[in-house]
Amino acid sequence: MKKITTLLTSISLMVGASAQVVTDTVSVNSGYINENYYTLNNENKVPITRSDWDLAFASDGVGFGSSAIRINGGMGTELYKYSNDTMDWSTLDTTGFNWSLNRLISADTSWSVGAFSNTTPQSGFDLGWGTYSTITHIVSGDRIFILKLSNGDYKKIVIDKLQSGTYNFRYADLNGNNFVNTSISKSNYPGKNFGYYSIQNNTVIDREPVSTSWDLLFTKYVTDLGGGTYYGVTGVLTNVNVKVAQAYPVNDPYTEPYTGQNYGFIINTIGHDWKSFNTTTFQYEIEDSLVYFVEDANQDVYRMVFTGFGGSANGNFIFDKELVGNTTGINDDFNKTEIFDIYPNPATSFVNVTFTSDDNSTISLHDITGKLVYTKTTVGVGLNQERIDVSNLTKGMYFLSIISSNEKSTQKVIIK
Repeated sequence: MKKITTLLTSISLMVGASAQVVTDTVSVNSGYINENYYTLNNENKVPITRSDWDLAFASDGVGFGSSAIRINGGMGTELYKYSNDTMDWSTLDTTGFNWSLNRLISADTSWSVGAFSNTTPQSGFDLGWGTYSTITHIVSGDRIFILKLSNGDYKKIVIDKLQSGTYNFRYADLNGNNFVNTSISKSNYPGKNFGYYSIQNNTVIDREPVSTSWDLLFTKYVTDLGGGTYYGVTGVLTNVNVKVAQAYPVNDPYTEPYTGQNYGFIINTIGHDWKSFNTTTFQYEIEDSLVYFVEDANQDVYRMVFTGFGGSANGNFIFDKELVGNTTGINDDFNKTEIFDIYPNPATSFVNVTFTSDDNSTISLHDITGKLVYTKTTVGVGLNQERIDVSNLTKGMYFLSIISSNEKSTQKVIIK
């Protein structure tokens, strides 16, 4: 059952005297013109305009050595892979080019998978836009991409290399005019997830707060609805060091325990689908049997219950927030085996699964009928990563599980 946002009265008033419950509003403003970085422990908000950048280059806040390059999909920026040979730069011709087949989007499950990385690897050291050398430790670009900017302009672009923390890249109009050869360095963004660049203004931008200072990002981003359908949605993404568990359906979101939930680092666990638009009443409705538990970097856990959404009229996200506990020592009991990330998801040819384990593990993949379609035993304690070939599987929904020491973690995988 759902409730209409315009008719809501704060549930925190109905549940009584818990002084810990805070009703808060985070706004991205009318027309979703901003995005807002939010800190759970002090309700700090940092609104920043969404339209001032086109590309985001991973700094070490995303992960040491990260080479992810994301696009501003929420503003309408689009990316297409044109060629696996940079020698085609001067002869680029889009006649007969299959735009829909070659479109790439930034993953909304992990910050470390940008649109430029979201391609089928050609080798074990293929990072999407270039290949990593184990000898020189340089990522050398070997692909040409086409960018459609939010203003409708088209650019061809090559990321030439990532060397010593500096991305070198070039771009121009499709006919070669307005050529720019430039760079952006991770060292200019210490402690931050990304450094930003505006192709429309040929400008390097330092725009986001330090990674340790925020937990949630209220923003607009593109998601894959399946079947090659990409759609811009407004929702909540989590920082790299934040874990989230979703509990649904529950009888009472305000009494659901935070312990024993399936916490994970998937950044769109909160996402956008806690709300829906009623085309009859023209109002947003909020799921009323849904609760999120958000664990910050200090292992403090906050209960979040969304109670309203203002849509493009004002961009307001309304929710009740309560500090309910700390998982220090508890995560050791409940999350010894845990899937951190599965990408790409949806997938066509392979999936990478990142997980933790306290013992040897069994990876299994079942279809929706329960039939086992893949299994493998892995050896390794701690953080592990495995690549699974799914190219021969039928399109549809599957369940990937990691079992270790009688513990189990399961997530959905879509094969398209």
